[in-house]
Amino acid sequence: MAELQQLLRRRPVIIAAAGLVVIILAAIVAVVLAGGGSSASPGDEQPTATATATATRTATSTATAAATATPFAGILDGAPMTADEWAARKDLLPLAVMFDNTPNSIPHHGLGSADLVYEAFVEGGITRLMAVFWRRDADPVMAVRSARTPFVIWVDELGALYAHAGSATTNNEANAAGQIIEWGIKDLDAFKPGSNSAYYRDSSRYAPYNLATSTARLRAAAAALGFQGPPAVESWQFRNPGDPPAGTPAGGIQVDFSGRMYSWQLIQWRWDEARNAYGRFQFGGPQVDGNTGEQLFFTTVIVMRVNSRVVDSSGHVLLDQFGEGPATVFTGGRAIEGTWRKADRKARTRFYDTNGNEIAFERGPIFIEVLGQQSDFTVTASAADLPPLPKYTPPPPGPAPADDDVPTPAPTSEPSPAATATPTPSPVATPPPATPTPAATADQTASPEASTATPAP
Repeated sequence: MAELQQLLRRRPVIIAAAGLVVIILAAIVAVVLAGGGSSASPGDEQPTATATATATRTATSTATAAATATPFAGILDGAPMTADEWAARKDLLPLAVMFDNTPNSIPHHGLGSADLVYEAFVEGGITRLMAVFWRRDADPVMAVRSARTPFVIWVDELGALYAHAGSATTNNEANAAGQIIEWGIKDLDAFKPGSNSAYYRDSSRYAPYNLATSTARLRAAAAALGFQGPPAVESWQFRNPGDPPAGTPAGGIQVDFSGRMYSWQLIQWRWDEARNAYGRFQFGGPQVDGNTGEQLFFTTVIVMRVNSRVVDSSGHVLLDQFGEGPATVFTGGRAIEGTWRKADRKARTRFYDTNGNEIAFERGPIFIEVLGQQSDFTVTASAADLPPLPKYTPPPPGPAPADDDVPTPAPTSEPSPAATATPTPSPVATPPPATPTPAATADQTASPEASTATPAP
């Protein structure tokens, strides 16, 4: 009896050992089968094993593709987008809008929603802005001004719709009006039938600083004119989140367009670590968007140096935009010295470091400052190291300076029906959807009188 009890106590050990033997034998059989050690001939297939391996490879490949798939991103600023956002916008063309940048035009409305903004000299020692929208919309967009040749070249590069109020008309290379036609620009001129209904006058301002529109109204006008996508612009390169930027610390940037420290031509950019972007300062303080009341922030600021020249007695400025020249890219709070390159009018302007590698930008809105020979800029490691902005006294509101434009006959065509509904109320005014019909100038800039056009339906 004692021997039986001892055997029963040893039974779990015996069973476990037997189980281990079974497992070992199964493994040996599997090895033999995998090595062709079965009774099957070498040419025989093993359907079960092959199907399992194929399924495993397929699952692994699918998982890897899902893990490494590139997220949807803005075609201009590389900012992340959801699948729904991409689906809604993937066939839209970039939309470029000219902005006045003189004191009576501030605050600008809509700049904070732009993916990309250019700033460059025009005649009279002033700069003008061109904001390009694709990923986001803005309502209202103000103050819209006239076209100039350097901006038309950038529009052509982007294959964008072009919103402006008239154009410089000359008998030389600064003939923006003729270039818009010759180059086949998708034109949304505020003074032309078909697109004029997208604009209205804001009664809270003097003309020409009160011409307003919205991205929705402009896109509706473009659709009515048959301007369709999809976009063909070639994207820049962008860093992935977490990738450290190259370059040297650059918390402060000061851009002096005139080179004479005039307070209204002096711009500062200050790096904001919390926002991971540069804040813009002009006219003595933070520059804000009139739609939101918030300061303008751009993730990347590019300072591009070009040769420039005045080509006529009206002061029209042309820039040497083809070839290459020096550039500094400010991204991630650092400065990367390099070169801009643009082969021809259609080619995308690209930016390269000193080793010849294309610079990858931080994902988010981009601002390009295009400086001539007389311009200057300063970089400091910290924003706190920038000098204080000069004292700025804004001028009294009033019409445009007399030397800004030369009068020419105004268009006489009747405005076409509005392509969209009346815009929703803005923080500044609730204007009627009227179209501009005041006297035009050389670039068809409006006079101070309010529009008397019949409101569109």
